[in-house]
Amino acid sequence: MVDSHSFSGKVALVTGAARGIGATIAKTLAERGAIVANADLLPESEWTNELGQPHSRHFVDVRSRESCFDLIAKVVAEHGRLDCLVNNAGIVRRGKASEVSEKDFTDVIDINLNGTFFMSQAAYPELKKSKGSIVHLGSTSGHSAVHNTVGYSVSKAGVMFMAKALAFEWASDGIRVNAVGPTIVPSDMTAPLLTNDEYMKDKMASIPLGRMASQEDVAESVLFLLSPSAGMVTGQTIFIDGGVTIH
Repeated sequence: MVDSHSFSGKVALVTGAARGIGATIAKTLAERGAIVANADLLPESEWTNELGQPHSRHFVDVRSRESCFDLIAKVVAEHGRLDCLVNNAGIVRRGKASEVSEKDFTDVIDINLNGTFFMSQAAYPELKKSKGSIVHLGSTSGHSAVHNTVGYSVSKAGVMFMAKALAFEWASDGIRVNAVGPTIVPSDMTAPLLTNDEYMKDKMASIPLGRMASQEDVAESVLFLLSPSAGMVTGQTIFIDGGVTIH
Protein backbone atom coordinates (compact mmCIF):
# COMPACT_ATOMS: atom_id res chain seq x y z
CA MET A 1 0.00 0.00 0.00
CA VAL A 2 1.09 3.59 -0.66
CA ASP A 3 2.04 5.53 2.49
CA SER A 4 -0.21 8.56 2.11
CA HIS A 5 1.78 10.45 4.73
CA SER A 6 5.08 10.15 2.84
CA PHE A 7 6.26 12.42 0.05
CA SER A 8 9.48 10.49 -0.48
CA GLY A 9 10.63 10.75 -4.08
CA LYS A 10 8.40 13.76 -4.74
CA VAL A 11 9.51 17.26 -5.70
CA ALA A 12 7.34 20.08 -4.37
CA LEU A 13 7.49 23.78 -5.24
CA VAL A 14 6.20 26.26 -2.67
CA THR A 15 5.90 29.95 -3.55
CA GLY A 16 6.03 32.60 -0.85
CA ALA A 17 8.23 30.15 1.07
CA ALA A 18 10.64 32.62 2.67
CA ARG A 19 8.68 32.86 5.90
CA GLY A 20 5.29 32.44 7.54
CA ILE A 21 2.77 29.92 6.25
CA GLY A 22 4.83 29.16 3.15
CA ALA A 23 7.90 28.30 5.21
CA THR A 24 5.81 26.05 7.48
CA ILE A 25 4.31 24.24 4.49
CA ALA A 26 7.78 23.76 3.01
CA LYS A 27 9.18 22.47 6.32
CA THR A 28 6.30 20.02 6.74
CA LEU A 29 6.75 18.70 3.19
CA ALA A 30 10.47 18.24 3.83
CA GLU A 31 9.76 16.40 7.09
CA ARG A 32 7.54 13.99 5.13
CA GLY A 33 10.32 13.24 2.64
CA ALA A 34 9.75 15.69 -0.21
CA ILE A 35 12.49 17.60 -1.96
CA VAL A 36 11.28 21.19 -1.69
CA ALA A 37 12.01 24.02 -4.09
CA ASN A 38 11.41 27.18 -2.05
CA ALA A 39 10.61 30.31 -4.03
CA ASP A 40 10.04 33.92 -3.03
CA LEU A 41 10.53 37.53 -4.07
CA LEU A 42 12.11 38.52 -0.75
CA PRO A 43 15.89 38.96 -0.46
CA GLU A 44 17.80 36.19 1.30
CA SER A 45 18.33 38.42 4.35
CA GLU A 46 14.59 38.31 5.08
CA TRP A 47 14.17 34.53 4.89
CA THR A 48 13.38 32.60 8.06
CA ASN A 49 13.03 29.34 6.12
CA GLU A 50 16.14 27.35 7.02
CA LEU A 51 15.80 24.35 4.70
CA GLY A 52 19.19 23.46 3.26
CA GLN A 53 20.35 20.76 0.86
CA PRO A 54 18.93 18.74 -0.85
CA HIS A 55 16.27 21.44 -1.01
CA SER A 56 16.72 24.61 -3.04
CA ARG A 57 16.00 28.34 -2.97
CA HIS A 58 14.84 30.36 -5.93
CA PHE A 59 13.86 33.91 -6.77
CA VAL A 60 10.49 34.40 -8.44
CA ASP A 61 8.24 37.35 -9.19
CA VAL A 62 4.88 35.70 -9.74
CA ARG A 63 3.55 38.88 -11.35
CA SER A 64 5.72 37.96 -14.33
CA ARG A 65 4.70 35.02 -16.49
CA GLU A 66 8.29 34.83 -17.73
CA SER A 67 9.64 34.63 -14.19
CA CYS A 68 7.25 31.77 -13.39
CA PHE A 69 8.28 29.79 -16.47
CA ASP A 70 11.96 30.43 -15.71
CA LEU A 71 11.43 29.13 -12.17
CA ILE A 72 9.91 25.86 -13.37
CA ALA A 73 12.83 25.36 -15.76
CA LYS A 74 15.31 25.87 -12.91
CA VAL A 75 13.46 23.53 -10.55
CA VAL A 76 13.32 20.75 -13.14
CA ALA A 77 16.96 21.30 -14.11
CA GLU A 78 18.01 20.95 -10.46
CA HIS A 79 15.62 18.27 -9.23
CA GLY A 80 14.58 16.43 -12.39
CA ARG A 81 10.82 16.60 -11.98
CA LEU A 82 7.88 18.38 -10.34
CA ASP A 83 5.06 16.63 -8.50
CA CYS A 84 3.43 19.27 -6.30
CA LEU A 85 2.84 23.01 -6.53
CA VAL A 86 1.68 25.13 -3.60
CA ASN A 87 0.62 28.62 -4.69
CA ASN A 88 1.15 30.40 -1.41
CA ALA A 89 2.63 33.74 -2.53
CA GLY A 90 0.32 36.56 -1.53
CA ILE A 91 -0.02 40.03 -0.03
CA VAL A 92 -2.72 42.15 1.56
CA ARG A 93 -3.35 45.88 1.38
CA ARG A 94 -5.94 47.17 3.81
CA GLY A 95 -8.10 50.25 3.36
CA LYS A 96 -11.61 51.43 2.63
CA ALA A 97 -12.88 50.39 -0.79
CA SER A 98 -13.79 54.01 -1.54
CA GLU A 99 -10.22 55.12 -0.89
CA VAL A 100 -7.92 52.24 -1.95
CA SER A 101 -5.32 53.36 -4.49
CA GLU A 102 -4.94 51.93 -7.95
CA LYS A 103 -1.48 50.61 -7.05
CA ASP A 104 -2.63 48.87 -3.87
CA PHE A 105 -5.55 47.22 -5.66
CA THR A 106 -3.57 46.09 -8.71
CA ASP A 107 -0.59 44.89 -6.64
CA VAL A 108 -2.85 42.52 -4.71
CA ILE A 109 -4.57 41.22 -7.84
CA ASP A 110 -1.27 40.87 -9.70
CA ILE A 111 0.38 38.80 -6.98
CA ASN A 112 -2.50 36.84 -5.46
CA LEU A 113 -4.64 36.12 -8.50
CA ASN A 114 -2.54 36.59 -11.64
CA GLY A 115 0.50 35.09 -9.95
CA THR A 116 -1.40 31.97 -8.96
CA PHE A 117 -2.52 31.51 -12.55
CA PHE A 118 0.88 32.18 -14.14
CA MET A 119 2.57 29.77 -11.73
CA SER A 120 -0.02 27.05 -12.38
CA GLN A 121 0.25 27.57 -16.13
CA ALA A 122 4.03 27.33 -15.99
CA ALA A 123 3.92 24.14 -13.92
CA TYR A 124 1.28 22.45 -16.09
CA PRO A 125 3.59 20.57 -18.52
CA GLU A 126 5.64 19.03 -15.70
CA LEU A 127 2.61 18.20 -13.56
CA LYS A 128 1.01 16.55 -16.58
CA LYS A 129 4.06 14.26 -16.79
CA SER A 130 3.97 13.39 -13.09
CA LYS A 131 0.17 13.35 -12.69
CA GLY A 132 0.78 15.92 -9.98
CA SER A 133 -1.27 18.16 -7.77
CA ILE A 134 -1.73 21.87 -7.06
CA VAL A 135 -3.01 23.62 -3.95
CA HIS A 136 -3.87 27.33 -3.93
CA LEU A 137 -3.94 29.40 -0.76
CA GLY A 138 -7.37 31.00 -0.51
CA SER A 139 -9.02 32.59 2.51
CA THR A 140 -12.31 32.85 4.35
CA SER A 141 -12.17 36.47 3.13
CA GLY A 142 -12.84 35.11 -0.35
CA HIS A 143 -16.04 33.46 0.91
CA SER A 144 -17.46 36.01 3.36
CA ALA A 145 -17.13 39.77 2.89
CA VAL A 146 -14.66 41.54 5.16
CA HIS A 147 -14.31 45.28 5.72
CA ASN A 148 -11.30 47.13 4.28
CA THR A 149 -9.80 44.30 2.21
CA VAL A 150 -11.63 44.50 -1.11
CA GLY A 151 -8.63 43.62 -3.30
CA TYR A 152 -7.54 40.76 -1.07
CA SER A 153 -11.07 39.37 -0.77
CA VAL A 154 -11.69 39.52 -4.52
CA SER A 155 -8.31 37.93 -5.27
CA LYS A 156 -8.90 35.05 -2.86
CA ALA A 157 -12.39 34.43 -4.19
CA GLY A 158 -10.81 34.24 -7.64
CA VAL A 159 -8.08 31.90 -6.46
CA MET A 160 -10.59 29.49 -4.97
CA PHE A 161 -12.77 29.51 -8.08
CA MET A 162 -9.64 29.09 -10.19
CA ALA A 163 -9.10 25.77 -8.42
CA LYS A 164 -12.45 24.64 -9.81
CA ALA A 165 -11.75 25.90 -13.33
CA LEU A 166 -8.28 24.36 -13.56
CA ALA A 167 -9.41 21.13 -11.92
CA PHE A 168 -12.15 20.76 -14.52
CA GLU A 169 -9.87 21.53 -17.46
CA TRP A 170 -6.87 19.50 -16.30
CA ALA A 171 -8.61 16.43 -14.86
CA SER A 172 -8.10 14.57 -18.15
CA ASP A 173 -4.35 15.19 -17.72
CA GLY A 174 -4.37 13.56 -14.29
CA ILE A 175 -3.73 16.83 -12.45
CA ARG A 176 -5.72 17.59 -9.31
CA VAL A 177 -6.23 21.23 -8.26
CA ASN A 178 -7.64 22.29 -4.90
CA ALA A 179 -7.50 25.19 -2.46
CA VAL A 180 -7.48 25.86 1.25
CA GLY A 181 -9.26 28.78 2.91
CA PRO A 182 -7.85 29.62 6.33
CA THR A 183 -9.33 32.04 8.81
CA ILE A 184 -6.88 34.39 10.55
CA VAL A 185 -3.46 32.82 11.07
CA PRO A 186 -0.68 34.40 13.15
CA SER A 187 1.93 35.63 10.67
CA ASP A 188 3.77 38.73 9.50
CA MET A 189 0.77 39.53 7.29
CA THR A 190 -1.70 39.52 10.19
CA ALA A 191 0.62 41.00 12.85
CA PRO A 192 -1.04 44.46 12.75
CA LEU A 193 -4.43 42.87 13.46
CA LEU A 194 -3.29 40.71 16.37
CA THR A 195 -2.69 43.77 18.55
CA ASN A 196 -6.04 45.36 17.69
CA ASP A 197 -8.17 44.31 20.66
CA GLU A 198 -11.49 45.39 19.17
CA TYR A 199 -10.81 43.61 15.87
CA MET A 200 -9.64 40.43 17.59
CA LYS A 201 -12.66 40.35 19.92
CA ASP A 202 -14.99 40.45 16.90
CA LYS A 203 -12.86 38.00 14.92
CA MET A 204 -12.69 35.40 17.68
CA ALA A 205 -16.45 35.70 18.25
CA SER A 206 -16.93 34.65 14.61
CA ILE A 207 -14.96 31.39 15.02
CA PRO A 208 -17.10 28.65 16.62
CA LEU A 209 -14.05 26.61 17.69
CA GLY A 210 -12.78 29.67 19.51
CA ARG A 211 -9.20 29.92 18.26
CA MET A 212 -7.16 31.10 15.32
CA ALA A 213 -5.84 28.63 12.77
CA SER A 214 -2.17 27.82 13.23
CA GLN A 215 0.35 27.66 10.42
CA GLU A 216 0.59 23.93 11.13
CA ASP A 217 -3.19 23.58 10.68
CA VAL A 218 -2.82 25.07 7.21
CA ALA A 219 0.21 22.95 6.33
CA GLU A 220 -1.49 19.69 7.32
CA SER A 221 -4.52 20.46 5.17
CA VAL A 222 -2.32 21.40 2.21
CA LEU A 223 -0.39 18.13 2.54
CA PHE A 224 -3.62 16.15 2.71
CA LEU A 225 -4.80 17.68 -0.57
CA LEU A 226 -1.43 16.99 -2.21
CA SER A 227 -1.33 13.40 -0.97
CA PRO A 228 -2.77 10.13 -2.33
CA SER A 229 -5.33 10.27 0.49
CA ALA A 230 -7.06 12.99 -1.54
CA GLY A 231 -6.79 11.08 -4.79
CA MET A 232 -10.46 11.64 -5.62
CA VAL A 233 -10.57 15.24 -4.40
CA THR A 234 -10.29 17.96 -7.01
CA GLY A 235 -11.78 21.41 -7.54
CA GLN A 236 -12.52 21.77 -3.85
CA THR A 237 -11.72 24.32 -1.15
CA ILE A 238 -11.15 23.13 2.40
CA PHE A 239 -11.89 25.93 4.85
CA ILE A 240 -9.51 25.81 7.80
CA ASP A 241 -11.64 28.16 9.77
CA GLY A 242 -12.99 26.59 12.94
CA GLY A 243 -16.49 26.89 11.53
CA VAL A 244 -16.48 30.51 10.32
CA THR A 245 -18.12 29.69 6.99
CA ILE A 246 -20.84 27.41 8.39
CA HIS A 247 -22.92 30.23 9.85
